[in-house]
Amino acid sequence: MNSDFRKIPIAVIGLGLMGGSFAKRLKELGHPVIGLNRTESVAKEALAMGIVDSIDPKDLKKAEIVIFCTPERGTLSFIKEHLSLIHEKAVLTDIAGVKNGFAGEIKALLPEGMDFVSGHPMCGREGAGLAQADGSIFDGANYVLIPEPWNRKEHLELVKRMAEELGCAHVPVVTAEEHDRAIAYTSDLTHAVATALMNSSSYSEKTKYFIGGSFRDETRVADINGKLWTSLFLANREKLLEEIDRFSEALQQLRGAIAAEKEEEITAFLEEAGRRRREMMDRGNS
Repeated sequence: MNSDFRKIPIAVIGLGLMGGSFAKRLKELGHPVIGLNRTESVAKEALAMGIVDSIDPKDLKKAEIVIFCTPERGTLSFIKEHLSLIHEKAVLTDIAGVKNGFAGEIKALLPEGMDFVSGHPMCGREGAGLAQADGSIFDGANYVLIPEPWNRKEHLELVKRMAEELGCAHVPVVTAEEHDRAIAYTSDLTHAVATALMNSSSYSEKTKYFIGGSFRDETRVADINGKLWTSLFLANREKLLEEIDRFSEALQQLRGAIAAEKEEEITAFLEEAGRRRREMMDRGNS
């Protein structure tokens, strides 16, 4: 393998918003990038944009890291169909939003010498597709690694170095259970709430005249890839349902205090939320 990390060839499978963002940033950093996509026209567009160097599957053999920016089933299908084209010592990684035993399924497909390191960059933006790709989404972001007992230390370090080179500020390491539990709260629930807010019966064509920063910020992620997030919600169904119940309980607590005109209780509820928000942001910046 190439000892100069900044020049190693990297493949990106799936050139949507996230895959395109990976390709853009990696190309900016000087990596040769191989980009593949199920819809060939998208791959050709990425090539024309200059964010990938090749869209030829045969060039997969050159890639020392292969990043899967595809749904779980798509990743499995790709590996089954194209395993012979992947470098025999390549490190494979993903960005799947739910882990839940997925790494074990991948490992069962791989020959000795090839490794799969599960990852999840905590970044993104509204919209979907290659046209929305933006390499700057990695700047200051968290990039979570979910190691498995069989992962080689040097492979974990390789993916960590890639995350840091992309511009990510923190690379926390957690178990798959810890990951899925946290994501149900911080990601799945927030997307559920944003879409529910936009789908409220209060929405009308005049709503746009009454929005400020708070409504705009809270509904940003409602501009969503519906098929992708349906699969994520269902993959993490039990944990997401628990978080929806907990959120509903908190909302009902606030509703009850407002209905009963309990000023002190309302103030305490709001101030506790502010305290937690400040604490969270302080920790995130440390």
